[in-house]
Amino acid sequence: MARYRIVDGIPKEVIPLQIKPVAHQEIPSITGSIISPEAGTMLYGYYSMDYRLPGGDMLRLLANHNQKTVQILLLTGDAQKLKQLPGTRQASLVANAIASIHRYCIRSENYSKPRTAAQLAKFNLAKKTIQRLSRLLPAERAIPVGDWSAYEALRHQVITLIEACRAENRLLTTNPVLSEGWLETILYEARQEAQHFELNRVFPVSRLDQLDFTEVKSRRQGKTTTFIWDSDIHIGHNEQALHDTLSMIGNLYGLLPAPSLTQVPANRFKRLETFFYKLWNDGHHWINHLASRKKLPHAIDTDNHSNGLSVLKIKPYYSLGGIPQRGYDNVAALVHCLTGCHEPGKTAQSLDEAQRLLTPCPNGSWVLLDNQSRILIRVNDDWHQLNYFEEDGLVYPLPHGEDLFTLSQLSKQHLYLPEKFKLHTRAFFSKIPLFFSYFFNSLKTFTQALQREFHQHVHEDHVVLDNPIPAEETRTLHPLLNSLQDILNGHGLLATGQTLEEFVREKIANSPYVVVREQHRPSPPAYDNPLHRSFHVLRHIAGFFVDTSERNPLVGTLAMAAYIYGGCAVLAPKALTAVLTKLHLHGLIHGIQPTQALGHWMSHGPTSEAISAAVTYWQGIIVGGDLDQFFIKAVSVLHEEPAEVAIIVALALGLGYGLSKLIPSLQEEMGEFPYPNYAAIGAKGGAAIYDTVMYPGDDWLLGSLKWLLKTGLSFAKIMIAPFVEASHYGYRDGFLPGLKKSGQVALNVVKRTVAALVDLLLAVLTIPFLEISALFIHVPFSGLTMLVSKTMAYLGNWQILGQVLLAFAERPSEQAYLRGFRLSPLYGFSSPFGIYHDNKVLNFLGNAGMLLLWPPVQVLKNLLVLPLIDCLSFLVRAVLIIINPVSRFTAFVLGQVLVKAGFVWDNSIGLFFQGASWLTLTCSNLLSTEASEIRLSCLELLQTVRHHLHHWAFHPENREKPYCAESYFLEEPLRFERLPHQEDDCLMKMMLNKQQATLPVLGKHRLRTPSQPGEKQALSDDESETLLTPQLFSNNPAI
Repeated sequence: MARYRIVDGIPKEVIPLQIKPVAHQEIPSITGSIISPEAGTMLYGYYSMDYRLPGGDMLRLLANHNQKTVQILLLTGDAQKLKQLPGTRQASLVANAIASIHRYCIRSENYSKPRTAAQLAKFNLAKKTIQRLSRLLPAERAIPVGDWSAYEALRHQVITLIEACRAENRLLTTNPVLSEGWLETILYEARQEAQHFELNRVFPVSRLDQLDFTEVKSRRQGKTTTFIWDSDIHIGHNEQALHDTLSMIGNLYGLLPAPSLTQVPANRFKRLETFFYKLWNDGHHWINHLASRKKLPHAIDTDNHSNGLSVLKIKPYYSLGGIPQRGYDNVAALVHCLTGCHEPGKTAQSLDEAQRLLTPCPNGSWVLLDNQSRILIRVNDDWHQLNYFEEDGLVYPLPHGEDLFTLSQLSKQHLYLPEKFKLHTRAFFSKIPLFFSYFFNSLKTFTQALQREFHQHVHEDHVVLDNPIPAEETRTLHPLLNSLQDILNGHGLLATGQTLEEFVREKIANSPYVVVREQHRPSPPAYDNPLHRSFHVLRHIAGFFVDTSERNPLVGTLAMAAYIYGGCAVLAPKALTAVLTKLHLHGLIHGIQPTQALGHWMSHGPTSEAISAAVTYWQGIIVGGDLDQFFIKAVSVLHEEPAEVAIIVALALGLGYGLSKLIPSLQEEMGEFPYPNYAAIGAKGGAAIYDTVMYPGDDWLLGSLKWLLKTGLSFAKIMIAPFVEASHYGYRDGFLPGLKKSGQVALNVVKRTVAALVDLLLAVLTIPFLEISALFIHVPFSGLTMLVSKTMAYLGNWQILGQVLLAFAERPSEQAYLRGFRLSPLYGFSSPFGIYHDNKVLNFLGNAGMLLLWPPVQVLKNLLVLPLIDCLSFLVRAVLIIINPVSRFTAFVLGQVLVKAGFVWDNSIGLFFQGASWLTLTCSNLLSTEASEIRLSCLELLQTVRHHLHHWAFHPENREKPYCAESYFLEEPLRFERLPHQEDDCLMKMMLNKQQATLPVLGKHRLRTPSQPGEKQALSDDESETLLTPQLFSNNPAI
């Protein structure tokens, strides 16, 4: 397949696929100007790709401009398939724990084959735990609302089963080269989620809350049902969960497994090596792109409208290869489309037999495997497998699993870094007016609701009202659409004369679509007063240290020791020297003075210097203990979310600097290099500001103000309402009943205040059983026992260590490191002139500025930056040439010695150390289990009391509603556009009204061919290819 193709006179990079999507199109992004009525409007565009699946199902992949991962929409009529897909279950404690552990099973099945005995043991252990948890699903549904003790007992059972699995997994680490691995990470996260799971205080758990939709079809009385599984609400933007989903979809529909998904290395160092290779290749690709004189361009077209809307159309720089997924008359026609040959087909019973039949045959020959819906084809002297399915008398090729993985990576590649940075930055600043509008409108609406409540309180129990309760203020709906933002806020009319909510309700009323999500939304936090909010903030900050240490107790123990060392080096250097001398750690004594200098460099003042040094050492140990994952995550975030990182860092530094200048005592403690302190002070605040602007809601700011207003209303009912009521109804009929109602309100306020204070006290009492016991008991105990157990395992298994060294010595590797060395292709000078703005004056000023700035930058690049990079690259390659044979020889010699000596040692004295390692872990598990039972029992009692206390005080206010059918679409209107629909149902067309002529009809897929003979579709490599028609999926009326 050619690497590049000319499409509409523009070179396009070909994305190699075996089967091309049946439909694909690009949808533009729409933003509103910050100084226009459309301010705050931000509708992100995407690139959609559709595949047919057996049974009339459909898979739609959406590469959104604002997301780092692809979005998956699976439309299916089989509810059983939904249970196997990953994702959180926010309304079910048991189902959520099962889904978490199921993630490990999916990943384990994707490990490189054959799996080792330890990997199979871990897989079976996870499966056994899932079976045990599945028995609790009916018990969870049977718990009635208000039976808090039963629910806390269920939480106790779930955590106990997870801890039992962790204990068995820990026993597998008696092998010195095995760690607790990914299973331990999954189990720890599942335990934490179960511990902090918030149960619904109004509704019992239902089957739908457990994502069991098997009974939905029977309740719909024979109506056609199509389930919509949206990755956006189940797995979010978690890339690993996305890969798990694609792998599971491949298994469910019989797709050929993708090597990129099924050859996952289990060893963390292998994963790091794979990441480095990918990063290296991506860097080469990026440098070649920068050095290329004819770059593959994004066809960017910005259409600015007079009302302030900007339509940004971005056509990708690539084209899709492969054969189209359309219906073929028979298998022979499908093979002919793939190979271009008319060779007769053969049949075989197995893959081995098919390969024997094809061995003497020419290219283009093929064999049909009986009862497998699979074809083996000989292409370019190699075997190619192709799965297919039959529907409506036609044969459809199934995509290869690697096709799905390749397309899933387009969200990272379909926009170059500058376009992605520009789009995200523009979105943030465009959201600022929307945030203020939402903030003040929410306060206005809430204040009006409080006013009506006060009015109702005053006139309650009075038959005749001389001043009726004012009706809720309604905003006049516009007869014509003048603002897209009005439509999104529900204050404008569509072209049909309906509001957005009315339109959605009408379209889904007779729709076969059923959104796969929980029936009941999670309950909000029980208390929203400032004391509880402050307590949760402090607990969240402390939880970061506890969680980080508890994930890896050995590293956490070392980090705690480093923290104590850093603090004592500043506050008590003499006492620290005496302790280190007794422990014969004389090397650490020499680090006391540099530690003091580090603390003084960052801060001023004994306490501040001690904290700076201690936290720096703690963070260094934590990062060093998990260096590979830290590096992978850091590089990935900088590469995929550059604008978000830059904005949050700028907000954090600005907030920290501002607070330091505002508080003189804080500024006095800043050292010579205060930027880490600025970032630390403003980190949480910067992230909170970014989230508040981008995702406005009842957060820390708006929620606190609403609580203050509600408190003010309560005092108004107590102090003012009797006099207002007296002014309307007199002393006897107004003031006296008003005093009685005020007394009732005062009693409720006192009751809720007492409940809140007692709950806060109980929440403080949970700290010893959660944070303190974990940080100061569990982490050191587990870390030390793990250290002792591993040491004993190393001493008792010399042969295993020798085999590891021999495998390292005999590893396949690149020998000629200098062969790939080249000088950077970025040397040279480029013209500073270009088009920097549509306005001629601004463009002239931009060119003038670049004329002054660009030449010095180019000189610095050519004389300093690039030579330094090339020298570093050459030195690294030269060092690797020297280190490679030396390390191999050393590892080979040591490996041979350990293997031969271990044959005697491991079967004699080594047995004692092996038994000691197993005994250490066994005793540790027993003690941990008993301590965990005591801790869980105390927490169960405290949490039960807290639930009863909240129910006693706030039960009348617990008014929650289950998810309604249209809420999924109203939360994000473009979700309706992303589903297949007819042209008349195009929501975006109605919303944009005057702009519809400049936009493609989103989600519309009618059969069409190019209108001109020479016209090609921008993303296609086949002129005759057609787009998806709604009638194509005839077995599923929903599509």
